[in-house]
Amino acid sequence: MRERSRIEKKVHFLETINTFGSLLMRTSTTQESAWCVAKHAVGELEYIDCIIYLINADRELYQCAAHGNKNPSAQDILDPIKLKMGEGICGHVALTGIGEIIADTSKDPRYVLDDEDRYSEITVPILSDGIVIGIIDSEHPEKDYFSDHDLHILNTIASMLSFKISQAKAIEELARTNKQLAFQNEEKQKRADELAIANKAYAFQNEEKERRANELALANAELAFQNEEKQKQANALTLAIKKLAFQNDEKEKRADELVIANKELALQNDEKQKRANELAIANKELEFQVLLTKNRIETESIAKELRQFIETANAPIFGIDNKGRVNEWNQTSEKITGFKKDDVLGKDLVQTYITQDYQNQVKEVLDNALKGQETANYEFPLFTKDGQRVMVLLNSSTRRNAEGDIVGVLGVGQDISEMDKLRTQSESVAKELRQFIETANAPIFGIDNKGRVNEWNQTSEKITGFTKGEVLGKDLVQTYITQDYQNQVKEVLDNALKGQETANYEFPLFTKDGQRVMVLLNSSTRRNAEGDIVGVLGVGQDISEMDKLRTQSESVAKELRQFIETANAPIFGIDNKGRVNEWNQTSEKITGFTKGEVLGKDLVQTYITQDYQNQVKEVLDNALKGQETANYEFPLFTKDGQRVMVLLNSSTRRNAEDEIVGVIGVGQDITILNEHKENLESKVESRTQELQESLEREKELGQLKTSFVSMASHEFRTPLTSINAIADIILRYYEKLSRDDINKRLEKIKEEVEYMVIMLEDILIIGKSDAQKLDYNPELLDIVSLIKDIITEYQFGESEKRFIVYEISFPVIMAQVDKKWIKHIIVNLFSNALKYSNKDKQIEISIKKDQSGISFSFEDYGIGISKQDIKLLFKPFHRGENVQNISGTGLGLAILQKAVELHKGRIVVKSKIGKGSYFRIILPTHK
Repeated sequence: MRERSRIEKKVHFLETINTFGSLLMRTSTTQESAWCVAKHAVGELEYIDCIIYLINADRELYQCAAHGNKNPSAQDILDPIKLKMGEGICGHVALTGIGEIIADTSKDPRYVLDDEDRYSEITVPILSDGIVIGIIDSEHPEKDYFSDHDLHILNTIASMLSFKISQAKAIEELARTNKQLAFQNEEKQKRADELAIANKAYAFQNEEKERRANELALANAELAFQNEEKQKQANALTLAIKKLAFQNDEKEKRADELVIANKELALQNDEKQKRANELAIANKELEFQVLLTKNRIETESIAKELRQFIETANAPIFGIDNKGRVNEWNQTSEKITGFKKDDVLGKDLVQTYITQDYQNQVKEVLDNALKGQETANYEFPLFTKDGQRVMVLLNSSTRRNAEGDIVGVLGVGQDISEMDKLRTQSESVAKELRQFIETANAPIFGIDNKGRVNEWNQTSEKITGFTKGEVLGKDLVQTYITQDYQNQVKEVLDNALKGQETANYEFPLFTKDGQRVMVLLNSSTRRNAEGDIVGVLGVGQDISEMDKLRTQSESVAKELRQFIETANAPIFGIDNKGRVNEWNQTSEKITGFTKGEVLGKDLVQTYITQDYQNQVKEVLDNALKGQETANYEFPLFTKDGQRVMVLLNSSTRRNAEDEIVGVIGVGQDITILNEHKENLESKVESRTQELQESLEREKELGQLKTSFVSMASHEFRTPLTSINAIADIILRYYEKLSRDDINKRLEKIKEEVEYMVIMLEDILIIGKSDAQKLDYNPELLDIVSLIKDIITEYQFGESEKRFIVYEISFPVIMAQVDKKWIKHIIVNLFSNALKYSNKDKQIEISIKKDQSGISFSFEDYGIGISKQDIKLLFKPFHRGENVQNISGTGLGLAILQKAVELHKGRIVVKSKIGKGSYFRIILPTHK
């Protein structure tokens, strides 16, 4: 499920980073950002948990956020963990600053068990200015769960989280500074209030002094009055009073001077306090300016990094103001559209660069964003400078100023033109597949999980007479299957609905006119996008004609049995133990032994004269090894002790699996007719050939149960007709034809039979490969001598020799190969090179061994292959458009591909029409 192609990985990476970027833009604090990453790592990346550790002031890793089985939803960590730097895998990554994937934690001594065993772990550092500030960690119970793709994604997410944490810290630091400034302002206000209270106290003291001065003045006046009263009584005291008054005046003056001095001193103190306050305020303002400058530099740095991120991001990012005019246009936007930033700034985005059929929809998305309603994953096209259309997947975000007012929209996009093409191609493939099903020359039908018909192609209509409109929704089994097959067919379809598919199942269908059509069915389970079974698709083949051929085959087998039994030549057979299992009437006649007397007896020990036993046993043993013998003379004992001379042709007898199970001998009694030996040998050979042809035909007919019977029937018709015509001529005009005439016709029959045998072998290989039953028996062989021997052997049968140029890197190249399959490959490539090129053109053959493996190639200078045909070159029955009347079945290269696949090799094909073709087979080197 987690396996992805390179394109899928790229698309998944962009979608994931785009999603996390959008989510992180909405967070404001370190805690929110950490929880956002932990939660969506589980949701978006299919992880079962994700933990964020940050490094505290004590240089310890503490769990900041966790999401998964232990913390499924709430932002609250149960039993938070603290780790020392270097402790466990997490501590090690925090120490080194390098992300790691642990495929099997049970083999890593650093792994620290938490609550249960997790066999896979991925850990990446969160870096800020090259310093580790935390880590992202995830574990999984499956071994080797995480890939380099996961490491790439998590490293990118860690960079985004680092940026967000730095941004949050800067904002938090600014908030702390503002709080300190507010506190300082409160302190200043307190001091100002205290100063006002002190001024009030000074004013009160001055009022008290003024009151006392007034009281003193009043007392002086009273004293003067008393003095005037007493002036009369004591003039003597006048001078004393005047002196006292003078002294009082002096004291008053001094008191006034003292008040003035106190006032000046208070004023000086006020001035000093004011200057001290001003100095303190100046110092605070200076500190604030320094801090403000530092914050501004950090903010400008963050803004510069954000501007750099937007400008160099590998996704197209653009912005508009609240009038819809472009005010952001990064390098990727320039790259995919061809328009430079200076070309687009100030232009109306929708009216200028959006295709007309999408303008209203895109304007609505942007207007919604200007209202605060953001949109994610909206597809729309952009015009490029050269008039092309680029498909973009857009996430639109509202842009606000410092006061929180909406001032525009920022769009983060993704160029999905290639993905759009892939989607279009996928829809085209689906359409072609639908067309293929509908027009296929094989009957294709489908049923839903209730057994009701929901597919019925043209061929199904043709062979049954029922139209699609008549059958859709009907129960297939109950309506169109003959009663004696209903239970079996229902079982096959029910098994397919359970996921158990069936191949090559024969059953009959009713036609509209009441006829019965035999169908060979392959049933395939049909699944929806979620992988649930929703029905069955059946691909069939009308085998009514094959059914007739099978009946004919059984008839031929019966005739062959009758022919063996009544042939006027002695025919006997033995099993692979040498015991008699065939003994026809002529054998009974010439020996006197009945079939019942000889069956199960050892032929050589019982019925062969002693002086011939070893030789006859050798002949029969050779036949049991596949080495057949023709025209071998040996004697048989008769029941009355006489010796009968027999001229024998021994043929290997094989079962349906092509295993040797015995020998069949077709003989001729040459005891009396020895003088006519040559003529009789010719007749025996002719009859032996007829018998071999009959046996071969029986085997061919028995193997017609494959999906290639249509082609085989067509291809067999011509050679069989030819054989029939030649045999008829020989039978009718045997006495009139010369021996050369008969031999020529027999050679023609042999050629036709060999052609049919090759076709049958090809069909059998294709059938076995579909059923995955191909034998593969490699052995260590010299590939150079093997290829040369195969080509030499093939050329013996060719009337004209071609000039061959060999290029061989080493005289001996040993390889583990299956000799039989290598012969298929070489014969096919060599015969094609001969067949599709002129006789005066050379064939170039190269055999090499290097680091990439063992390779051999065939190059001709013939008619060549088109690019379209190369795509279909290895499909069964496909032949090039330019082959014209050159014979062939279209199976050779399909078989060649199977042979190369068995060797775990690969094929390289290069060709040009009219120039020739180059085929190279590369096999791996086995140590």
